[in-house]
Amino acid sequence: MVSIPQPSASGPTAYRATPPVLDAVHGRACPPTRVLLQVSRPWRAMLAGALLDRGLQPVLPGEHGQAPADVVVREFGPPRSANSQRPPDPSADAGTGPPMVAWLSPRPGDDTTLLRHQALDAGAVSLVRASAHPDELVRVVGHLGRLRAGPAATEDIASTLHAPLSRVLQQASASAQVGALVLLGLERFDEVVLTLGAGLRAPLQQAIEHRLQVALVAIEARHAGRLRAQLTRCDDGLAVIIVPLARSADAEALACELLQRLDDPVDLGDHRIVVGGYAGLAVFPHDGHQTEVLIRHATLARHEARRQGRNGCVVYGSALGRGAMRRLQLEGALRRALAQSGFELHFQPQADLHTGALTGAEALLRWRDRDLGRIEPVEFIALAEDTGLITRLGTWVLQNTCHQIRRWRDQGLDVPRIAVNVSRLEIAQPDFVSGVLRTLVEHGLPGGTLTLELTEPALMHDVERLGQRLQALRAAGVRIAVDDFGSGYSSLARLSRLPLDELKIDRVFLATLQGNGAKVAAAVIGLGHTLGLRVVAEGVEREDQLDFLRRHGCDEFQGHLLSHPLDAATMGRLLGHARIQHRLVMDTGSTPSARMTPFPEIPDIRSLPSLPPVLA
Repeated sequence: MVSIPQPSASGPTAYRATPPVLDAVHGRACPPTRVLLQVSRPWRAMLAGALLDRGLQPVLPGEHGQAPADVVVREFGPPRSANSQRPPDPSADAGTGPPMVAWLSPRPGDDTTLLRHQALDAGAVSLVRASAHPDELVRVVGHLGRLRAGPAATEDIASTLHAPLSRVLQQASASAQVGALVLLGLERFDEVVLTLGAGLRAPLQQAIEHRLQVALVAIEARHAGRLRAQLTRCDDGLAVIIVPLARSADAEALACELLQRLDDPVDLGDHRIVVGGYAGLAVFPHDGHQTEVLIRHATLARHEARRQGRNGCVVYGSALGRGAMRRLQLEGALRRALAQSGFELHFQPQADLHTGALTGAEALLRWRDRDLGRIEPVEFIALAEDTGLITRLGTWVLQNTCHQIRRWRDQGLDVPRIAVNVSRLEIAQPDFVSGVLRTLVEHGLPGGTLTLELTEPALMHDVERLGQRLQALRAAGVRIAVDDFGSGYSSLARLSRLPLDELKIDRVFLATLQGNGAKVAAAVIGLGHTLGLRVVAEGVEREDQLDFLRRHGCDEFQGHLLSHPLDAATMGRLLGHARIQHRLVMDTGSTPSARMTPFPEIPDIRSLPSLPPVLA
């Protein structure tokens, strides 16, 4: 502890002990952020009082003791001579370890582009004008302390941006200025930290912020000081407030320029890291003139940009607003449906191409919400993946599929294997294999009743670990299929290293049997057989497709030519019919090779008169 010189009227009357700060994540007491004040006396008194009020610990130069400072606050001004063009080294009195650095100017007129560049070159992370309210400066300092400590006390967007954005909006409204709120997301930040260690979180965050500060200073200089930009850390990304803009279209160009800076490699020790990002922005007053509204609109735009992938940049607008509101409604309804089992399973039969025997079925999820009506799988599956709900949805499908299989078996039906789709996020879960096997045991089912279908993107990550998991499932009798094969980028070498049973040809290659589509379909059939796999064609809707697949030796098929997806009751009737007949209807009288005829009454199989009443 140090003693602070007698402060001015704006500072405290005495130095008081600082209580420990509660770690927001772990709930434990942690020491307060130590702030080294390398500033002149008038500023020390004012800053010391404000720091103490926020639970931060002010430290004077030369009296920091053994513990290093977490944040250094320095002031900078115009050079006094030709030999003093750069500010002093901020770490000179900071103890061991690189500190975070905030710079301020005691005179507003000194805040020139040259001085800001000097501060950034010397390691500044945040640049604060002298005209800023003391609370604003202390907020920056406290924020830097949290960055250094890691992710324990990250504030959400609204609480972080409310004060600075409110002031900017008031000023912009008074002078009829156009501005923008840009929310930047860091695409691979968490992945890098998890891979390389939590110790890199703070220096990587600091390096990114420093790079963006340099970019913003260059942008300000390019606009001859007429444009102002303020960078703030919030939520799981960064926010930039830009004002004034000559036109609203300029906001997107500036956001894209910042995204380019996020694509530049960051060198930290022996690591060369590329983070990348995405941006959502709202323009005021066009997209809102109230703080809460503007933050909400920029957040929705950022969420849409994240869906678009790396370097996605989305400007909020009325069309996006309607789409975003639809997604919010869907997400709420999806969570409600998961809690209340508001889904239904349908089953699309699969048959042997040469004998017509019923070989299995694919379980397909259907959803009709009480308020939103029927929602197509292509819409809610994508939403579930974006929101992380896909793992819960996959668990629901697996459990209810096994429950239905158990019911059919208890009715005395001969149930073929049922296929269930599995997402990349599901199979990446540490307990995925044990969860599948536990579900089978709980329902008293052999592994051979289940086929798990994975898409090609699911095969692209950590092939060794994936192979071990798939092998454990196959050892229990579970079959493994690659869904929509040919639409992704999996290599033959990767396929040959994985324990697989089936390849499913993507329906797009059968849409037209002329040109490359037919060639790819024929190649997939040959490849599958070379690897010792059965090949299943999906989306078969026409007789010419069926003839093509049979000529090229495809093993099984599914699609509307055979049957539409059936609800559980109708599928049960089909299983009862198949148990009696053992195969689909075959027409063997016209040609030497047996020609398959789809079920006479499919898709309206419920009208078959020969079905036992118990199966109705």
